[in-house]
Amino acid sequence: MRTNVRGRTNTGRTTRYTGQSGWSKKTNRTKKTHTNVPVGYKTWNDSFQNKINSFRTLYNQTWGPAKCARPSTTTLNTFTNWINKGAIIQTVSPTQIAKWAKTHKYNFNVRTCTPTNCKNVLFKKFGKNTIKAVARTKSGSFMVVTSPTYKGKPFSFPK
Repeated sequence: MRTNVRGRTNTGRTTRYTGQSGWSKKTNRTKKTHTNVPVGYKTWNDSFQNKINSFRTLYNQTWGPAKCARPSTTTLNTFTNWINKGAIIQTVSPTQIAKWAKTHKYNFNVRTCTPTNCKNVLFKKFGKNTIKAVARTKSGSFMVVTSPTYKGKPFSFPK
């Protein structure tokens, strides 16, 4: 056990200098993780987590400041129906779509991109069975409804 100059033991707290703000105390904190999920519930846990994240993405479109036009209520309702059927909502930036378009020799302009153009690029990259629907977010990126699996593995867009 470590003791300081005055004979006190270390209680798990460390002192560090934070720069301009001066001295501060940093405590050791543990982060809660879901690693103790029983094996039989793993697929259910993953499914629920996907739904929660998808609904959170939709919820974030309905409040706060918006750089672009928000998705319509009809679009949000359609995306909700896709989530209830088991699909996942993921967001993709227009620059990432442009990179994928370049690899598939598809004409895609970042400044004038539309959800239809984005959907065409994603169809060429991942296929029609994986991509279900595309809409613009309030920040200017794209919300994409995808299948939870792609070629038998859990699906997420490559970075």
